[in-house]
Amino acid sequence: MNLNAKKQLSQIAWAYVLFLIVNRVASLILTFLIRVLSFALATSGILDPSFLFGTDASMLLSLFIMYGIAFPFFVWKMNRIPSWTKTDKKTIPASDFAVLLIFCLGMTYIGNLIGQYLMAIAGSLSGTVQENPLDELITGMHLSVVFVSTVLIAPVMEELMFRKYLVDRLAPFGQKTAVILSGLSFGLFHGNCFQFFYATMLGMVFAYLYSSTGRIRYNIALHMIINFVGGVVPIFLADSTAVSGFLSLLISIFFGAVALACMIIAIVIFCISIRKLKWFPRWVALEEPIVDVILKAPGVWFFLIMTGISFVISWISGS
Repeated sequence: MNLNAKKQLSQIAWAYVLFLIVNRVASLILTFLIRVLSFALATSGILDPSFLFGTDASMLLSLFIMYGIAFPFFVWKMNRIPSWTKTDKKTIPASDFAVLLIFCLGMTYIGNLIGQYLMAIAGSLSGTVQENPLDELITGMHLSVVFVSTVLIAPVMEELMFRKYLVDRLAPFGQKTAVILSGLSFGLFHGNCFQFFYATMLGMVFAYLYSSTGRIRYNIALHMIINFVGGVVPIFLADSTAVSGFLSLLISIFFGAVALACMIIAIVIFCISIRKLKWFPRWVALEEPIVDVILKAPGVWFFLIMTGISFVISWISGS
């Protein structure tokens, strides 16, 4: 396959940079327009404009900007880049899917613990207390908005962005390269150290799954269940009006035990399976190691700079 590796990788990265830029610019414009609308409503006395600045409204606006405005630009850019489609698609038995779900849940908990502990250590060394931006965000949202945003919308869009569109264009460089870059880009895209580790780990698992089966539906289903367990369930349990205090305690203990069991099972599965995984090779001729090609791609550096800025902002705002 005749392919300019550095150009291909750079163009892929530029698609994500374009998404980030459009997302940021659209956010600034719409935020300004909302403030103008708020001022007009407050002045006229027709309607209290405070609802425009609530957590739920902010989340819905963010989703609209990301996937209604920025995502089409991302798709336009990606569609101009050569892609690969797996022809021999595979199905997964229900039993294997269940094992995958347990493994993914375990990896999520492990990655989350790594992020929490490293941020606690970093906060202790710097004399600051770091707060998880995701916890702060979803705890102030209505349960229905959390469900729609994290269970219905985010899994579909994220799997399209970081598996379907990305892996299809990285596959010519080999499955290992596609899996690693998909996971790292997914982790970096989250923009904070709390989510980076579990997002990277899950991103790699999802990338391997998609590149091995050619079916994105398994990824979306797993992603939806994981977000439901990690996003909706905690809010439901924290709602004192939903369940009694004692019952909530019992449920919390139960989920704690399940999380511990999932982590142990995930570690066992990883140790047993890691050497048995089958990887398809690259079919693109490279004149130098893939790492050197990646580091020489301008778009990659712009993507790293932009996501790095997000990490810095997250650190400053979280302290």
